[in-house]
Amino acid sequence: MSDDVPSSFSDSPSADLADLVDFPRETLDIELKAWMDLDNRLAQAKLARHIAALANHGGGYLVFGFEDDGTRCPERPTDLAAFNRDRFASIVRRYLTPAFQCDVTLAVANDGVSFPIVRVPSHGAVPVAAKADGPHEGRQGPQGITSGAHYIRKPGPESAPVITAEEWRPLIRRCVLNDRDQLLSEIAIAVQPGTRAIEPAAEDRLKNWHEHSEHNYLAIVERAYPVAWPVDLVGNRCQLSYLIISDGKEAIPGGKLREVLEEINHGVRQTVWTGWSMFFPFTRPEIAASLHPEFADGMGAEVLETDLVSGELQAGLPDYWRVAADGRATIFRPYREDETSKRPPGSWLSPETVIRETAELVTHARLLAERFDTAIAITFRCSWLGLAGREIDDFGSAYWSPGRIAKADQRTTTGTWALPALAASWHSAVAQLACPVLALFGFNDCGAELVQGSAAAIH
Repeated sequence: MSDDVPSSFSDSPSADLADLVDFPRETLDIELKAWMDLDNRLAQAKLARHIAALANHGGGYLVFGFEDDGTRCPERPTDLAAFNRDRFASIVRRYLTPAFQCDVTLAVANDGVSFPIVRVPSHGAVPVAAKADGPHEGRQGPQGITSGAHYIRKPGPESAPVITAEEWRPLIRRCVLNDRDQLLSEIAIAVQPGTRAIEPAAEDRLKNWHEHSEHNYLAIVERAYPVAWPVDLVGNRCQLSYLIISDGKEAIPGGKLREVLEEINHGVRQTVWTGWSMFFPFTRPEIAASLHPEFADGMGAEVLETDLVSGELQAGLPDYWRVAADGRATIFRPYREDETSKRPPGSWLSPETVIRETAELVTHARLLAERFDTAIAITFRCSWLGLAGREIDDFGSAYWSPGRIAKADQRTTTGTWALPALAASWHSAVAQLACPVLALFGFNDCGAELVQGSAAAIH
């Protein structure tokens, strides 16, 4: 049996998607599919219907190799080469408009068996429609998909055409939201007060959260010693934090935090997806997020935490993160460069990592802020440690002239943005937070234009 990865599979890590195959379930954004012949026209038409519905739902996943009840299909193909990006691109081009790209990834279950997962992105400013019929069978009409129909996910779950005005409403709302950034960019500066006038104490509150969480992290690393990671976690990692500024009274019920983070994670992946998502609430019991009081004496806000430092990870990064019900979040993460074989651990850092992870943090904060009716701004605090002696390099084929080595060991950046301004110019926020890190390496061309130019790689 061969699980060789075809060249057209996504090269992004798929560790966080392993949760979908360790605990398979059908939801409105997850469709389980049995193994099928992808050369069969009827199978292609049915897949196109599901892809259209998931896109119009805001994005989702097709997970192959499972029955509707989550059990594994008994007969497994000997070769998974047919489940590749080019095959699904051709299905989209044949049946759907506007066309878009789906990622195809092999997710490895905890017993080592691989399953293809198709990640379907959200629609944009217009919904996805069927542009061609599925194959006809006698007088029954087109099978699988019907030209002109707009499919959505409905309870069941199923992928079915939009029929009522109530079913159109959330789809239209997402279309409007996807097109709002240009308008926001024109009005944000004119109508928003300066961020310093919003809440002068917000940065101090975030600093306290940042530092108290660091105390927790250091204690976890000490208890977990030795940790199976190539370099010291205390001195080689980043900590990325934010605080949503609102009226101070709003909070997400602790029992809803996991559900909210699952929904937000789904949205974050439409902007930036690295294969190991921040604040991802795993389902596997030994690494699942759990609810804690903010402080050791039982006081403070309700906080959802995940500790991946202490557990035995089969793949991925030993993160530790906390999300408070009142809109504070922080994550500790080592540098993924230290796990690769490209160069010795602790010797290099990729600008792509710094920019992408900062973009992921900013996006996560924006989406969580949408859950707070009185939210007006977000303040950020980001720290990178263990930079001294590292050299800028890249995961791919990009060339960096040698000698870009950091002399300073740490860098902390901060910033506060009103929500409309952040939505309209998130590239600028990412640049303000991330570029000072790269400046320590003598890279002085980092800015909003570079971040925006990297959007094709980030999206």
